[in-house]
Amino acid sequence: METITQIHTFDVNLNWDNKTANGIASSGVRTPMIFGPPPEFGGTAVTWSPEHLLATSVASCYMTTLIYFSKLLKVNILNFSISCKVEFTKKEIGFEASRFTLNPIIRLQHDPGQSVCDNLLAKAKKYCFISNSIKGEVVVNPTIVND
Repeated sequence: METITQIHTFDVNLNWDNKTANGIASSGVRTPMIFGPPPEFGGTAVTWSPEHLLATSVASCYMTTLIYFSKLLKVNILNFSISCKVEFTKKEIGFEASRFTLNPIIRLQHDPGQSVCDNLLAKAKKYCFISNSIKGEVVVNPTIVND
């Protein structure tokens, strides 16, 4: 039997504006986004930096993966917020994202039981493809609140 490989591609376009010293990212009909280096590397604190976007990618992937599995497991989420802190470690050549700390706060309509919650959290971490694509350690410190 032949293995079928699924390939998904996602395209972005970046343009640099010398006048503002910022870049503009676009993709299809999505809202363009202004980016630039963070203050630590000569930029400003008002634009999205690649470092912040990396943290956003990890956190948003975890969030959307958890929401996907909550629907499959019939766990009703009333509210979900998440913060992510990424630590960069100086290496021999440059810096590397070494640790991502995710702090999800999930408010559920009712308590589905500890095993269901544990299963949901484990699936979100295991199947988040962004987390699986990076070198750095991903640590999840969840808070689950039941109404």
